[in-house]
Amino acid sequence: MRHLNFNIFLLALIFITSWVRADDFGAMPPDIARIKQRGELVVAMYYEDVPLFCMRNSNNELEGIDIELAQDIAEKLGVKLTLKREAKTYDEIVQFVASRKADIGLSSLSDTLERAMTVSFTTPYWSLRQALLINRLKLSSYKDHPYFKKIELLLNQPGIEIGVLKGSSYVDFAKKMFPLASIKSYDNIAQGIEDTKKSKLLAFLYDEVEIMNWNKLHPEDSLFLKSDFITQSEDTLAIAVHWQDSHLLTWLNLSIEQSKNNLLKKLKDKYSAI
Repeated sequence: MRHLNFNIFLLALIFITSWVRADDFGAMPPDIARIKQRGELVVAMYYEDVPLFCMRNSNNELEGIDIELAQDIAEKLGVKLTLKREAKTYDEIVQFVASRKADIGLSSLSDTLERAMTVSFTTPYWSLRQALLINRLKLSSYKDHPYFKKIELLLNQPGIEIGVLKGSSYVDFAKKMFPLASIKSYDNIAQGIEDTKKSKLLAFLYDEVEIMNWNKLHPEDSLFLKSDFITQSEDTLAIAVHWQDSHLLTWLNLSIEQSKNNLLKKLKDKYSAI
């Protein structure tokens, strides 16, 4: 009898605890409640390390702007952080969020109009200049062209070939900036830059961090390639959210706004020195 009473008491306690928790979450908007109830924030990320944003330190631990920002968001929500580093392209990060395989996409992700047709984006938390690696020898063949000293105009000519990373925002950037040129997509940056060195392309277009990192790792390439920056636009980075998660979007925007003068400023100071 005592054993039976104890079991009844235990079941009642579990029921009451579950009811209180459910009641607490029930007071929250469903998008926030889903994450809180699960006790986990799932963040979709690009599968490879990205300099400054997601990389390994000397202890083989992940660090970077996106890593620390994701950690801050999870901590503010009071849940654990799970990084889903499976996306083979940046567009696939958007697909993970749209299909609810992840709560948010945070991976140096450009907030393009095309992607915004599928997901919602927060206000930008970072911005990058768009950069070029240009084949010096091939460029010299245009020395008599009227746009020789105006690289952005020179690149927008029929017969010009420009490389970009497949599945990145730079596919659309290149098509919009250089509609008369031929745009060739590559599975990885190394292949595109190698073809630029071999004069198969006049230039390879990507963000300033990746281009400067390539120059740092391959100083010998400066004999064949020169760097330049696009002046007419910038690459703004934001967090992708499912289009129905309106309260989560508002909460993230507030978190970004409140982080501008502390966390984001510290990250800019910390990683600009690397």
